[in-house]
Amino acid sequence: MAYIWVNPVAAGMYEPMALDEFLARHGHKRLVTTGDWLTIVKEKYVKVVGQSKRPVMDVRCPKIKPLLEEAGVTADVTVPEINPILIHCGEECSAKEELQGEEKIITTPCQALADMGNALDLENTWFVPWNKFVEELGGEPARIQPKESPIPPGFFSGMGVNVVSVTGEEEIRKYFETGVPEQVQLVEMLFCKEGCHNGDGIRKCER
Repeated sequence: MAYIWVNPVAAGMYEPMALDEFLARHGHKRLVTTGDWLTIVKEKYVKVVGQSKRPVMDVRCPKIKPLLEEAGVTADVTVPEINPILIHCGEECSAKEELQGEEKIITTPCQALADMGNALDLENTWFVPWNKFVEELGGEPARIQPKESPIPPGFFSGMGVNVVSVTGEEEIRKYFETGVPEQVQLVEMLFCKEGCHNGDGIRKCER
């Protein structure tokens, strides 16, 4: 028996019962998290914005920091040390006392998050892109069309701060060509256009 946490992006692509039956058939039991990591991460950003005199960068995606360095803007902005929500979820699953010694798999919507998670070297815990996971199993349930991405632009709306949202590598690079306006307090960035449902760990593997 292996325990598995299915990221919300992947979970949204299947009927819940079909997904659970598929996992059980392959000897995997779903893990759930109890921490309100979405709210916790958002509150961390609120705190940083309140303390910073410079625009704060959204680094929930591991691919953003390298882009900021390439754009040469890191000296003019605040780049917080805040882990992505998925990493917090993986750490919670790994630390579950009742599962010590058990194998735990944390699925991700992209390779970058898998690499970031595995770099933590959590005990008996492995981060794997969803498409690689199902490819290794040799199949998957029938996919459905999600009504919307569970990780869409707009994560920071309602915070009462001046937020600019930019998605897609090309758009992000273009945004920083002219620098960040001083009145912007927070720049939301998603490396994958429109959200993590377009991540390289979600798209079907090409054979």
